[in-house]
Amino acid sequence: MPIETIYSFLTYPRNHEKAAEDIEGIHIKPDGGKLSGMLAEVFDGPRSKRDVPIRFVSKDKKNATRDDLLGFFDKPKLASALALARSLQASTPGTAGMGLFFVCLGSDEGKAGKRVVLSRFAAEEAVVASKKRGALSVEFVEQVFLKNAHSYKAATYSHEDGKNDAWKGTATDRQLNHGAKSIADYWIVEFLRSELTTTGAEGTRRLAVAMKNASRTGDLDVRMEIVAAAKLARNLPPNAMTIDQFCGQFALSPAAAAAVKSAVKPSRLIDESFRFDADEFVKHVPYKQVELDNEVTLMAPTERFDELLEHRQEGEQHAFATRGRIVDEKLRS
Repeated sequence: MPIETIYSFLTYPRNHEKAAEDIEGIHIKPDGGKLSGMLAEVFDGPRSKRDVPIRFVSKDKKNATRDDLLGFFDKPKLASALALARSLQASTPGTAGMGLFFVCLGSDEGKAGKRVVLSRFAAEEAVVASKKRGALSVEFVEQVFLKNAHSYKAATYSHEDGKNDAWKGTATDRQLNHGAKSIADYWIVEFLRSELTTTGAEGTRRLAVAMKNASRTGDLDVRMEIVAAAKLARNLPPNAMTIDQFCGQFALSPAAAAAVKSAVKPSRLIDESFRFDADEFVKHVPYKQVELDNEVTLMAPTERFDELLEHRQEGEQHAFATRGRIVDEKLRS
């Protein structure tokens, strides 16, 4: 359905000299022009793999950003949209630069209530510097917007009068390149005060279990790839990612990546975002590894490590013993 109302604001990073000034905003009437048309693509565009489900973090069933959002749903005016713009500016780091923030209100055919899309587009400093003093103009907004029309952050929420809803929404970040971090922290954590719907522990456990099951393959090269990735993953920071992005970050071969992904049930969870939890990952990694000071490395399936390797301690020294047939032997650099 067409966008009914559009508000736009020029926002700065929180440490910018102009961040202390009043935020400039403007009401833009949807008119079918190029600006309205491209915002409509964001409002009504199809879902993407970069879209992630989110939910507001609540303390005593309160969330400041959700309160501002409900205030706008209740009275969709420049003043209520300004509250959201102020929150965004207070959350924006210097690395993000200046931006055009849009608050768009509309509805979906056949559905009750309204839907809001919050979006931020980068604003080039040279273009902003050319702006004349005074209030924002539609011409200036269009000039800035059209330079970065396909690179943006957004969040979508729906609300029906009288209902305790709008706790969950969808966020996207199309300003980041493909990689392990699928959405900027300042957008989802600081501004939206939200978290991914899949908790870090749940998503990390799903990844670790998939790697454990995939490592049972008879292909030794694939197994060693997965083990190497598991070892390095313990040091990953708590960034948002998907299982597909994890495989890409560690440059797993097509065979190893396919083995991990085929172990994820249902397969749609391969593209579901979660925040990596290193402590949770260690609990479920497929192999346990012990390195001794004599340059010997011992490795076995985590759940069978103590069963397969006899261990006794002699003072500060540790002795391990095991027995089996050699099924493969090679030199590694």
